[in-house]
Amino acid sequence: MPFHRAPRLRAPAGKWPLFAIMCAIACAGALNGAVRAQEVTPREVQVGMGLPKPPYIMESGTAGLDYDIAKQALAAGGYKMVAQMLPQTRALAMLRAGQLDGMLSTTEGIGGQDYFTDTYIVYQNVATTLTSRHLKLRQVEDLAGYSVAAFQNASMLLGERFTLVMSGHSDYRELPSQITQNKLLFTGRVDVVVGDRLIFHYFIDKLERQINATQAVTYHRIFPEIPRKAVFREARVRDAFNAGLKTIRSNGTYDAIVKQYLGVARP
Repeated sequence: MPFHRAPRLRAPAGKWPLFAIMCAIACAGALNGAVRAQEVTPREVQVGMGLPKPPYIMESGTAGLDYDIAKQALAAGGYKMVAQMLPQTRALAMLRAGQLDGMLSTTEGIGGQDYFTDTYIVYQNVATTLTSRHLKLRQVEDLAGYSVAAFQNASMLLGERFTLVMSGHSDYRELPSQITQNKLLFTGRVDVVVGDRLIFHYFIDKLERQINATQAVTYHRIFPEIPRKAVFREARVRDAFNAGLKTIRSNGTYDAIVKQYLGVARP
């Protein structure tokens, strides 16, 4: 049987240059599309955050004022936050070892050569009383004349003046549960509770119905505010966080997060 060679396909004269150009354009478009896809895919940032402390960090580890603000700030800056709930000392050790890219809710007092962000959240410990009691608390020393309930380890964390006053106080106690402090205040079993204002506010709605939690309270700001920052190992992530924080403050996202947890605007 005779062998017949398949006919070679030939482009019409003058068509190959055009064909080559079209192929080059198509390839370039595909390459640019791949590059753009790579550019818009946010890089993951591994961060350490504290243990559950509603409303700042919820028990799920994927929600809370602290968590959501940091997450949205990073997202607005082009990064995806992946957070782990860790004791602060362990998170700091992992950061130093290069096992984390960053750490939330800290201060520059931890030292090191890392990059700290602008303040993105402020903690405010206060002395809270029932407004109907008309108690006047202008300084830490004024607590000496009243029964006081505070959060666990408050005597070690609220400064030397508080430690000194409470060391000789006959009716001072520290409790691991914030909601217990709220119960004691609203039922009149303690004169003053000491702790973070937003944490106290959050747990008001979590009390049993038989407790009258609608009573007005007064927050006495006898302790300094505690500005909190995030810290990152790379300056570019810090810069992206700061830029994103400005964005969410200006576009209403920040206030929306606060309202989600507290029902009020920016604290």
